[in-house]
Amino acid sequence: MARRTQSRFIFEIVENTRVFRHQFFANGSRRADCTTCESRVPASEPYNHHWRNDIKNNRSHCIQLGSEEKLILRAIEDQAIEEFILCDGSISARTNDFLLDAGIDAVPQLLRFLSFGTEKLEASVGFYVDVKKERMYYESSPLNIENHLDIGEAVDMIFSMLLEKISNYVLLHQKVPLEACVIRRMKVTVKRFCHAPKGKSKPSCKLPLQYQVKHAAEGLDRGSNRSPSDLMKLVETYINQEEPGRPIPSTLKVNLYSFRVCSTSKELYVVPYLLRGDDVDNTPTFIIQTNVVGGFQGLLEIRNIRKFLRVDSQDRVFECRQCQSHFVDRVHFALHKQIACGRNFMVWNMDKDAIELHENCLPLPKEYFKYEWVGLASKRN
Repeated sequence: MARRTQSRFIFEIVENTRVFRHQFFANGSRRADCTTCESRVPASEPYNHHWRNDIKNNRSHCIQLGSEEKLILRAIEDQAIEEFILCDGSISARTNDFLLDAGIDAVPQLLRFLSFGTEKLEASVGFYVDVKKERMYYESSPLNIENHLDIGEAVDMIFSMLLEKISNYVLLHQKVPLEACVIRRMKVTVKRFCHAPKGKSKPSCKLPLQYQVKHAAEGLDRGSNRSPSDLMKLVETYINQEEPGRPIPSTLKVNLYSFRVCSTSKELYVVPYLLRGDDVDNTPTFIIQTNVVGGFQGLLEIRNIRKFLRVDSQDRVFECRQCQSHFVDRVHFALHKQIACGRNFMVWNMDKDAIELHENCLPLPKEYFKYEWVGLASKRN
């Protein structure tokens, strides 16, 4: 599993323009500037003007849902669909390309779609593997995904561990390497835990794992010194701020930050949204949480903004006490522990000539998903 790209994020004032730059580094030396992240606004404008077109330009890992897509989600709920099949439709087997497309694009896109309106997803992935005239089915144990910004990392971890298990198994039992396997079909099982009806309870607001492991933030309902009315005012101001001519009041002395995803490197990072206080130790500071379509979801208080913004060094190695695996990335280590080192991954031998018949199927539109997903319904229409 590849390490995260080493990066630096800076603002520069060029004449009367403020420029945001994302710079890539390798071995401590600057290699290039990211062209997709660069943003220029007049120096007098608020920081959030740098990011206001992110969703439209697909720079925030958000998706767009129209009325047709919402009808598909409703059909998935009504038919209790939790299993989705993806097949490689090419004439000749292309296992590497199929897995690459599925891991980077198809599966994350499906999970982002299914995460709309949910508190969390519980997802597992299974590969149908042909090797030496045998067919086997390997399936991961379920992994909880509580923030849509964790989907890419979670899929990366599941795919990596599945392929490692398959490689070890076929080498031990079939005496062949992973390259001898053909994978042209996979199944993704997803349980959706939807938000409670409005007014019943407040939706949870979990940080992405990359920032959870920093232990520098907390929810609004824990340990805050400010009155609920002030915090409510802050929330309401943010929700209503998109109304023309209604900026956040200058009397509200807070610092706000938001998440952003680089379209090139897929890095998740934090950027300033509104800075009203120079004294970062005493100015109330919050991170804005948005859902998978870019809608406001809530605020989390940042107790230690320096720690929250600091890029994790990768010179420390974390060892799993259960399986002695080593990690330089705390997010990968956290996901590895969540999935219990892969101990509950399963493998079944299948009849290679068997044909699976499913009476109730819901083909998902390729125009939206780009891939030929089929949902398997557990309820009759």
